[in-house]
Amino acid sequence: MSSDDNKTIAFEKPKKPKNKKSIGWIIGVVVLILISITFILPTTFLAGNNDIVFGSIRGKDISYTDQYFQTQASFASAQYGSQANTLQGMYSIFNQAFLSTAATVALNDMASEAGIVATDNNVDRAIVNSGFYSNGDGVFDADLYNNATNYEKDMFRAFAEKSVPSDMVIRDIASVHAPDAEVSLVQDLNSQGRTFDYVVVDSSLYPREDAINYALSNPEPFRQVSLNSVTYATEDEANTALANINSGSTTVLDEAAASSSTADGERGNVAYYALGNELVTAADADTVFNGAEGDIVGPLQTYGGYTIYEILSAPFMTDAPTDEEIDQIRSYIAANETDMMNAFLDEKSAEFQARLDSGENFFDAADAMGLEVVTVASTTANPNSFPLFSTFQMTDPGQNLYSATYFNTNYMNSLYGGEEGDVLPAETLTNGSRLFTRIGSTETSASSSTYIETMYDYFRPQMATTDLQNAIFMDPTFEDNFASVFFSRVLANGSN
Repeated sequence: MSSDDNKTIAFEKPKKPKNKKSIGWIIGVVVLILISITFILPTTFLAGNNDIVFGSIRGKDISYTDQYFQTQASFASAQYGSQANTLQGMYSIFNQAFLSTAATVALNDMASEAGIVATDNNVDRAIVNSGFYSNGDGVFDADLYNNATNYEKDMFRAFAEKSVPSDMVIRDIASVHAPDAEVSLVQDLNSQGRTFDYVVVDSSLYPREDAINYALSNPEPFRQVSLNSVTYATEDEANTALANINSGSTTVLDEAAASSSTADGERGNVAYYALGNELVTAADADTVFNGAEGDIVGPLQTYGGYTIYEILSAPFMTDAPTDEEIDQIRSYIAANETDMMNAFLDEKSAEFQARLDSGENFFDAADAMGLEVVTVASTTANPNSFPLFSTFQMTDPGQNLYSATYFNTNYMNSLYGGEEGDVLPAETLTNGSRLFTRIGSTETSASSSTYIETMYDYFRPQMATTDLQNAIFMDPTFEDNFASVFFSRVLANGSN
């Protein structure tokens, strides 16, 4: 599976109550039957156009005419629900069906080349072990099987027949024991890590007086109102609570106290722009700000659900903003006045770099400019997030090195390719902040070697199947035309 294409294969169990699936079967079919059962394919979109080809692999077309493609769609149709009618739902359904079918074709081709075939005995065993005909205790129930329709039996058997050879390929690859030399190499790679220190030049450095003056010159976003609030998962729940609040049998604060949400209750003063950010329809902030003291407003749809607001004050502008409010103004400027904030950050970054260029110590320069130094514990070079190595996500308290290296292997290489004491040039993060990183010492850990030796065999099957997926979708014979075909053929058919 190519990380560049962001292709994933979801492994979901079918939602059949009380039917338990064996671990062996789940592992065995990985990219085959279990994902298939979560699909629904709106077949009306393909009526009369079953020749739609989404791509190919190993010279074989991946088309709706493929029986496996059709069978998995039919098998899932009763379980996916109304989400299939949304554009996002249809795209996801078709895409996962395409990827699953492509993986199935490739794996079965590998099995065929190796002389692996699905015998009747193997297919029968797979059906028994699947759990689809098991009772509440997870035991195969002959009555459940016998009561199934012939169509269901034939459909499931077709899946099993196609799954068994692929199952064998996956099991064989996952069960290969790691050579001692491989384990030793991984131990050596993980035995040494590096420490780092960094500072971030961000909007928090924007001068207080400049922030206040900006707010006074642009007052509308910074008007405030004092609020209490409570949020519910559904609109029906919110409306029921609203009726109780309006009747006087409960209050917004009582409801918030009984809620699991920690974001509700006494909200204090909330700025107009901040309220707009939490509402799905930002203009709904006007509904709150146009209310009177004591009004109960809502429910309004927020990104957390459906929220009821209690207005405790008329809108006002603060005369003496608190430190928290100043930080909110700075954040607003960073998000909405990017040119102005970027000019400021460039200026501060140049000042810090000039101090370093003049020979000033990294830590002294940070102290002189009021920058907080964040220390990152020893971390192994791990550009591909190998599961047994440490990552910046685990060792970086501020997550800024994690952010800088997540999509940037060049920065990762710079971190581990430089010398101790080197300070890397400013790196612009996704939020616009500038990052300066000082390379620290190289440290050796004996405990990490023991950890690798203990855990490697446990993780290796997972890594082997991941490598297999990568190999399938990076195969030069894999032709992926899914996106263009979906929009030009599938949706076009649906609109006719």
